[in-house]
Amino acid sequence: MAIVTSFLAPDWATLTQRVLRQAHLADLVELRLDEIPHPGGEALRAFFKSCPKPVIVTIGGSEAFGTFAGSQEERFELLRDAAVAGARFVDIDWSLSLELGEVEAPCHRIVSRHDLEGTPENLMAMDEEIRAVLYEGDAIKLVTHATCTEDGLRMLRHLRRARGGTIAFCSGPAGTFTRVLAPIFGSPFTYAAPAVMPGEAPLDASAPGQLRLGELLGILPPGGLSHETAVLGVVGRPVQHSASPFVHGMALKHVGLDAVYVAFEPDDFDSFLDLADDPVFRGLSVTAPFKARAAVRAKRVEDRAQSLGAVNTLVRRNDGSWTGANTDLSAVRTCLERAFGVWSREPGRPVGMALAQVLVLGTGGAARAAIGAAKDTGASVWVAGRNADRTGILAHEMEVQAVLWEEIGSLSYDILIHCTPVGSEGAGPGKSNSQTEGSMVIPAELLRPGSLVFDAVYRPLRTPLLIAAQERGCTCIPGAEWFVRQAAAQFELFTSHKADDALLRAAFEGALVQGKG
Repeated sequence: MAIVTSFLAPDWATLTQRVLRQAHLADLVELRLDEIPHPGGEALRAFFKSCPKPVIVTIGGSEAFGTFAGSQEERFELLRDAAVAGARFVDIDWSLSLELGEVEAPCHRIVSRHDLEGTPENLMAMDEEIRAVLYEGDAIKLVTHATCTEDGLRMLRHLRRARGGTIAFCSGPAGTFTRVLAPIFGSPFTYAAPAVMPGEAPLDASAPGQLRLGELLGILPPGGLSHETAVLGVVGRPVQHSASPFVHGMALKHVGLDAVYVAFEPDDFDSFLDLADDPVFRGLSVTAPFKARAAVRAKRVEDRAQSLGAVNTLVRRNDGSWTGANTDLSAVRTCLERAFGVWSREPGRPVGMALAQVLVLGTGGAARAAIGAAKDTGASVWVAGRNADRTGILAHEMEVQAVLWEEIGSLSYDILIHCTPVGSEGAGPGKSNSQTEGSMVIPAELLRPGSLVFDAVYRPLRTPLLIAAQERGCTCIPGAEWFVRQAAAQFELFTSHKADDALLRAAFEGALVQGKG
């Protein structure tokens, strides 16, 4: 595989200066001459001679996320002159391929086609239409706009079927993962925006959904991508700010595995799994709202995950089927038992978890894990949710007592476990939308002084609930503990390598600082 860094600028001098500062970081560089007049043959030759990496020259119009407004003859003249002056490739839209004609060897053409509106069902038909206007030695580039994760997966499946040498991926935020994974499926190139250089403002990306070069390199395994690279990822809705890719990615690099971890945000979980039916997909971290569906789709489900009706981890077996597990369960139990051991030493508190009364707030997959973990310790459990019907169904399935939300203030609980998104920042696993940022799931006065309070929300680290609980004299367990412990267990299931807990914690904190969690 090769990484192409694509550069834009308002004039030739600025463009070439930007390229030469960063050319050493990529495998190839692309000059986008959309707004730049012909600099002259001498300037072209001087640049190609000084650039340490092969160069692709393209002039993008409205058909390819570009702004070129000149005549076609001006476009053709500049591309032909660039080919003669030393460009390795020139990129031309397929509709203009025959009009441009062949270019001077040893330069080759990339004949590209963009669909800015979506990803058509019949990608092979688009591919064949491009092939009809090729000359010998041309490469194909197919880029469609992804409106959802499923579009991106269909593009990757197309790459599997396409003849060798096809450059293909999806644009747009929903297609960003294809820019990472495309080389695994056969694309010789993937494209990145310029890196952020120290002391300099970030340069513009040339297309929507491009990762910056530094981000892309940070995701890739130590030896780069190959057809054998394993694909791991988090799947949920929403997940765009999930900490999982950064945390698992750092853990993969630490043990030097040929694997990559990305985020998937499908509209439909069943469609996602059907489209991800490829042996390179080896493991998935499943988050809301897909944990229950994951339990149904897994061919084999570990006993405890089966009893919960929620799976947060899928591992592909050699026969292509998925095995489901729930690492939330062990994570919550470990957190509870460790905190309880210290908390229970105070006079007047239960001397064992079996004597404790636990109140779980929430009715989703996280709440199921919290209930299961609390029951495993022997504690008595209440569950409360704002939707009385859902709460009743969950309580019946988990064999615990349902309480009305309005009754929370009258309960004498020892341990409160909060499993809703309320109080979080941003969006993603363990996070909510802006309507709940800074909110309290229940009024502070309903927090029992001296109780043990466990918040599943991990961003911010000190949530409004934990701040209020601390002020009420409660012992607090932050959501970070839950996240790191379940991630460590997932990593071991994915890779058969034991995770470095200190590394995971450092990576998690780094993800929050960078806004990735």
